[in-house]
Amino acid sequence: MIDTKHLQALAAVITEQSFEKAARSLFLTQSAVSQRIRQLEEHVGQMLVVRSVPIRPTSAGMAMLRHFRQLSVLEESLFEELAPGENSNIATVTLAVNADSLDTWFLRSIPDILAGENVLLDLVVDDQSVTHAYLRSGEVQGAITSTPATFQGLLTHDLGDMEYLCVATPAFRMRHCPQGFTRQAADTAPIVIFNHKDALQHEFLRQRFGEEITPPAHVMPSNISFQGLILQGGAYGMVSRILAEPHLRQGDLVDLTPGETLRVPHFYQCWSLQSSLSRRIAEIIVRTAQANLLPRNPECSTQCPAEPCSPPGIVPFRPPE
Repeated sequence: MIDTKHLQALAAVITEQSFEKAARSLFLTQSAVSQRIRQLEEHVGQMLVVRSVPIRPTSAGMAMLRHFRQLSVLEESLFEELAPGENSNIATVTLAVNADSLDTWFLRSIPDILAGENVLLDLVVDDQSVTHAYLRSGEVQGAITSTPATFQGLLTHDLGDMEYLCVATPAFRMRHCPQGFTRQAADTAPIVIFNHKDALQHEFLRQRFGEEITPPAHVMPSNISFQGLILQGGAYGMVSRILAEPHLRQGDLVDLTPGETLRVPHFYQCWSLQSSLSRRIAEIIVRTAQANLLPRNPECSTQCPAEPCSPPGIVPFRPPE
């Protein structure tokens, strides 16, 4: 049997990416944490973390972390069965969320998630195309993703489509797109991307013009800065309709491609092994998303959310029924 205290130390080190921070979170000395990790590595006969700055888990370390997360769910379920409603321990829920969801509809789910529960949220924010990797590695308990990867023990919930518009300021359009959003304008006008994993802008250009286009790009890894740069006339970019519409109504932004939008499928994925808290959170996330996102892209060739969906597609805007 693996000592759960050793697993707890490993989880803390991987999460905090530091032996020192892990020791503080566990109220232990750093040498005690190091000793527990070393004993666990000796027990399984493999190195579990690369002792670099920051700490990096090995593939075996990620497998052990996933095992610890699932053990925690089993223990939580056991206490719920033995003493329903009497567990006063604070539960930390780890989720991977893309920035656009976090700043729009996901915020609306938080009051329900926290209501009547001793819950702390620990969110990892990344591009929607890679958030599923955090779930597979065991770093999080659930993920909002556009890539519904399939592997054993996973549940996938269809949330709907996030719709994006290609927008810029009126002054930017006059300067860079006087003849409209042409192939030449798309190639030379500066664009903004969230980070180097963000393929949304380039996917829109590829589907619109039928070829790869690599315009000069700013990198702004913050939704506030991303939209701020567009609003200041420094770039054009893809902004969710939820966030863009107020600025379009006020005239601060214009749609560079009227009638064309990019719809990106969103899913909530979590482990099939769930506690009642995990199930409740999944229900809240699904309910909130479906109330704020568009129904599945009618041009999507895949009906089952457990299968990979077709790539994001440019479609005419259809308001929700």
